[in-house]
Amino acid sequence: MSKIKKTKKIRARKISKRSNVKSALAPLQKGDLIEIIAPGSAAPIEILEQGVQTLKSWGYEVTYSPDLLKPEMYLANSDEYRFESFKKAMTNKESKAVWCLRGGYGSIRILPQIEEMAVPKNKKLLIGFSDITSLHAVINQKWKWPSLHASLIDRLKLGKLTPENTAELQASLLNIEFSALFKNLKPLNAAAKRNKKITSSVIGGNLVVLVSSIGTPSQINTKDKIIFLEETGERGYRVDRCLQQMKQAGLFDQAAAVVLGDFINGLESDGKDMVPDTLKNFFANLKIPTFSGVQAGHAEIQRPLFFNTRSVLTCGEAPQMLIYSDYEIHKPRK
Repeated sequence: MSKIKKTKKIRARKISKRSNVKSALAPLQKGDLIEIIAPGSAAPIEILEQGVQTLKSWGYEVTYSPDLLKPEMYLANSDEYRFESFKKAMTNKESKAVWCLRGGYGSIRILPQIEEMAVPKNKKLLIGFSDITSLHAVINQKWKWPSLHASLIDRLKLGKLTPENTAELQASLLNIEFSALFKNLKPLNAAAKRNKKITSSVIGGNLVVLVSSIGTPSQINTKDKIIFLEETGERGYRVDRCLQQMKQAGLFDQAAAVVLGDFINGLESDGKDMVPDTLKNFFANLKIPTFSGVQAGHAEIQRPLFFNTRSVLTCGEAPQMLIYSDYEIHKPRK
């Protein structure tokens, strides 16, 4: 087993409220340090080590706290520890990206502390999805940073990702001109069939996690945005309940469009899958363009989606969505 670089025990430190954020996010380079955190649930140490080996095989250095996995019930560690871990990782001058170990549950519990944080001075990429949706929302809205909705560390086991998925994920980290094209989208309402181009940015993530933030300071701001939604393990009526709550909270009123990722593992007790019809019926009468067919979420193929970057959604006869990384060139690092 190769040696894994670890950090010292995390200590809280006071951060000035004055913000001096660099304006651009640079792509990673081989040899850069990636920091792993567990803001939600834990994972077996073997899964962590396999993910680390994958990142090292891609040419990165890796660090994580020796206390990363000290589970408390369904959480990776205490709320205090997980917040301090997030804070330290996002303000660490040495690391160039922060990659979340697992989703599960728990990120929402540290949102109040994150909301009080000063915006870190140096932008870096936060990577993850599912429960990490909570963190994407704060980073995108309060910090005005981009972030990457992509596979968690627990999905980076050697051989777990398809070669195509692996290549695109690696390119999303390294390629300054990276963009992801999602073709053959399926229109779900009349608005999606009208010829139109929408230039905006994508935000969102897991449906249940987004709904859990409604009425809190971290509630997603959907005005003029392309909302991305995905879900797993929720039956038809539960998906409808969440969508109805979003609708009644006004989250679709001023949005630019909706794009749906994978909705899987939502079978009824009799084996029927009512989720497709639930989505079809709900979005049929929505006044903003809505499409399905984005290969992102909990399914086997997890294409990377940049949040809060330039995106162009083409409606009409040949619907597609193009999402840019918005990387900018920084001075070469030694």
